[in-house]
Amino acid sequence: MNEPKQLFIQENQTFVGEMETGKIQVIVLDGNVGTAYQIDVPEHGKTIIQTAKGHFARVDHEIGFKIS
Repeated sequence: MNEPKQLFIQENQTFVGEMETGKIQVIVLDGNVGTAYQIDVPEHGKTIIQTAKGHFARVDHEIGFKIS
């Protein structure tokens, strides 16, 4: 997993991000600060988005492996 990538917010409160083929990604919008982040997530597991004092603070990944 990579560090969250901050997306540029335009004056009209829109943003542009690129989708990468073969990846699962999540976009986090923080309306308190006016920021947006694009985050890679694992194929199998949980992604936990944490806030602190009303702001986006951290991302935790809980990754597992399915045994069949």
